Amino acid sequence: MRIFRDLTVSPKPTAVALGYFDGVHLGHKSVIKAAVDCKRDGLVPAVFTFSSTPKRGTEHSQLTNFEEKARIFEQIGVEILYIPDFETVRDKTPEEFVEEVLKNVFRAGKVFCGYNYHFGKNGTATGDVLTQLCKKHGIEAFINKPVKMRRDYVSSTKIREYLKDGKIQEANKMLGYDFGIISESVEGKHLGTVLGTPTINLNFESNRLIPRYGVYASVVIIGGERHIGVTNIGIRPTVSEKNVPNCETWMPLYNGGELYGKRVEVRLQEFLRPEKKFASLSELKQAIKRDGETAVKILKQKGE
Repeated sequence: MRIFRDLTVSPKPTAVALGYFDGVHLGHKSVIKAAVDCKRDGLVPAVFTFSSTPKRGTEHSQLTNFEEKARIFEQIGVEILYIPDFETVRDKTPEEFVEEVLKNVFRAGKVFCGYNYHFGKNGTATGDVLTQLCKKHGIEAFINKPVKMRRDYVSSTKIREYLKDGKIQEANKMLGYDFGIISESVEGKHLGTVLGTPTINLNFESNRLIPRYGVYASVVIIGGERHIGVTNIGIRPTVSEKNVPNCETWMPLYNGGELYGKRVEVRLQEFLRPEKKFASLSELKQAIKRDGETAVKILKQKGE
């Protein structure tokens, strides 16, 4: 997949999926797959998104970082990814965006967006306006219908609500994959080693959504290998006075070496219990062991 961080002219005519695509959930994937399907028409599947969110109020609640987004795009079949700074297009009128970006940069033959897509200066233009303007320039535009699961439509907003409530299984269903934290393992206080439960510590990026504080059954992916984990997300009130959340994971069945500095994926599977302050380290150790046993049981039943 080729990645452009500016408005370089596409080397070939494209079918473009438009959107910020935070989370790249099932609704987003339906838009992107529609563009990918246009390969049979001789159009190169492309995505046009941004490196920072244009939507106010979500700056510190992102579901995915650029690395994870790009990986999912490529898995779906996207061949060209444009991810310029939002400032490069924020003041363009809807007419300028269609002509200067979609026609002249993307050389678009077809364009796809979600039902709630907005564009142009101040985000005032809708998908219907996009369809009308594209038609003037010989571009076909398609507005995808929302994807519904039970009573709710799939959306990044709904997924954020689920995660903040600890409803990880519901969030994962809408995402179409397991929500996770991907980072390099950092050195902690080694308290887990003292307790006999050595842990992996991952820091949250400043703009990432932090799920409900608590303990989760998780799957840990290291170098392509999957391991059963029990993950605490929160401020560790028993052992720390700092109000800084992190992601701390113990792998009950892991017998490998140190993981400091290694890239680790922690994928949350099921909420086990809220975070709790224990009266002693002994009580904390017993709780960790119980959580580990529960996580192993749950994930073994799922085939991990």
